[in-house]
Amino acid sequence: MAIRLCLVQGKPQGQQLLFNRGEYLFGRGAECHVRPNSEWVSRQHCLLRVTPEAVSLRDLGSRNGTLVNGVRIVEECNLSHGDRVEVGPLVFEVQFDPASPLPEALPETTDDTLRGDAANQETTDPGPLPPPEPSADRS
Repeated sequence: MAIRLCLVQGKPQGQQLLFNRGEYLFGRGAECHVRPNSEWVSRQHCLLRVTPEAVSLRDLGSRNGTLVNGVRIVEECNLSHGDRVEVGPLVFEVQFDPASPLPEALPETTDDTLRGDAANQETTDPGPLPPPEPSADRS
């Protein structure tokens, strides 16, 4: 299964991020796959997991939380087509169709609101990520 997150609120609005099977960190830290340029986003904010069976999202103890359809998630939750995911000031709409192939790459953007591998091109399966480093202050 592969999914697309379409940015419906934030800059650059309309940006689409593509994710194949794997785990992807969202946050301001250099180790993250998607790095929103906002102080409202923690260094390691949330983890997106894409498997052949499901797509799930887990908040990593972020200060401002991760919301799905306007509700702050406290545990890992499964995502469905059309769900709205809020990470700091950004709102993404979840779109997936397991039968459709992903394009080879997305057009590049000059806006650095979203940075990282997923911001400008199709992501590839990076393999399992190491567990997040323990920290008392995750923001």
